[in-house]
Amino acid sequence: MRLVGRVADGSTESSARLILMKDFEKRVAAEELVLIENSVEGKVSRILGVLREGLGKNEFLSASSYRPDVAYMKLGGEPSGAREVYSFAIKPIGVVTEEGLDQNRLIIQPRAPVYILEDEDNPMEWIVRGLDVIWTKAYIERHESWRVPVVKNFIPYHVGVYGTTGSGKSWFTRHILVPLYIDAGYKIIILDWSGTDYAPYYQNTDVTEVIRITDIAMDEESILSYFEDKTFEFAKNNNLRDAFDEFIEGWTGKVEKVKEVAKEGSRPEEILYKMIKNHVENVANSLDTRSKQPALRAARRVFRRLKPEDLVPLMGTISVEEVYERLSEKRMIVIDMSSALSEGKLGFFLSLSNYLYGLMEAGMNLNLALIIDEAPQYAPWSPKGIQEASTEMIKNLAALGRKRMFNLTLISQGVKGEIGINAAVRRNLTSNFFGRIHPLDASGEGGALEWLAPYGITADQLLQLKPGRFYFTGLMNPSPIPLLITYKVREHV
Repeated sequence: MRLVGRVADGSTESSARLILMKDFEKRVAAEELVLIENSVEGKVSRILGVLREGLGKNEFLSASSYRPDVAYMKLGGEPSGAREVYSFAIKPIGVVTEEGLDQNRLIIQPRAPVYILEDEDNPMEWIVRGLDVIWTKAYIERHESWRVPVVKNFIPYHVGVYGTTGSGKSWFTRHILVPLYIDAGYKIIILDWSGTDYAPYYQNTDVTEVIRITDIAMDEESILSYFEDKTFEFAKNNNLRDAFDEFIEGWTGKVEKVKEVAKEGSRPEEILYKMIKNHVENVANSLDTRSKQPALRAARRVFRRLKPEDLVPLMGTISVEEVYERLSEKRMIVIDMSSALSEGKLGFFLSLSNYLYGLMEAGMNLNLALIIDEAPQYAPWSPKGIQEASTEMIKNLAALGRKRMFNLTLISQGVKGEIGINAAVRRNLTSNFFGRIHPLDASGEGGALEWLAPYGITADQLLQLKPGRFYFTGLMNPSPIPLLITYKVREHV
């Protein structure tokens, strides 16, 4: 430790300001961790804190009033620095005790000495006393030896990772969160929406497997939801809905049969499309005179919108049960969703999540982390169509998952609004990693700034974060104050 200054006037039990000693303004930076020695009745209380909101003042250089030093500077002179004061806000993390950190309830005394912590001090060891933690490969900014711990018990309380394009969300997830979940004993399923952020970085090995979404069969309820979304609710005709519902029964068997009979060069989805169309038209023609014509008109509208290529995401034969069962031999499965339309991707998600939810409802602890890339595609701020079902399912998974060792990790470019996650879903994410934010998140209700501003973190800091830097906040963080963390990619996954 090194003495760098003392506490200024106006301190409270939960805030203080550090006045730096001469020349330390050139060496001490925001986000450094410090120790305050608060002397009370002859006993020294050691308070750990983090530096935020730096400020430099020189009363002779006011920009809004005339001073001799200002006039001298205007003529090219070097103004005096004799009365310059440099300071930082200190956000107390807690009182360091033998049992761990405790909340500070005493007024932090003006003039109390403040020490900056150096590499060999490692305050993370103080923070984790008495807690069951797992050490990640991330570390506190500027201190590579200060590895970041997470509280293991709160992993199934769900995680959000936020940052604009290029902020390092995917790299952070692959190199920090995935190893963390594995170390904690969790199996992993990653839903790679674009097929470019995760699938290319993993190989089929003894411990990992990459599966294309087109190889996976959806459950019949999700298939019906998919068709409903693609056909504008079956052109609002209940008879057509019943016809599709009837055809979908035994869907996987029909897909397998079509693939068997398809000749070389022919497309199975075209054969299946004709089968659906014939079935629906036959049902419409069999209706009584009053219902027949409306049903046929609706059928024409449906099949003008529905095309054979729309069936490609539904042609898989691997059941979601088999996908989950493969985790008994693998530790991670990556779903490459690139070859499906949005409705197909969401339909698969509903199939998978319905199965997982059923297992948890039956009382099974899953020990599973479900990582969802591009989370606003599943749970947008204003869901419509099939997104309403996926949003509701994510809320249900989150509520039940806390008791069943099930972690949801949602990755998003933004926190709120059109680039963010549905507010009802977001409230279930109790641990969050905030990277460089989008300007839309820098103001207004519900954005990243609103989450972090009470801790002295400004919009300027969040808008200018370098790639790979994240503020870690929430229940998984043993520090009650968000800390700036980063990581290095040392090897390929």
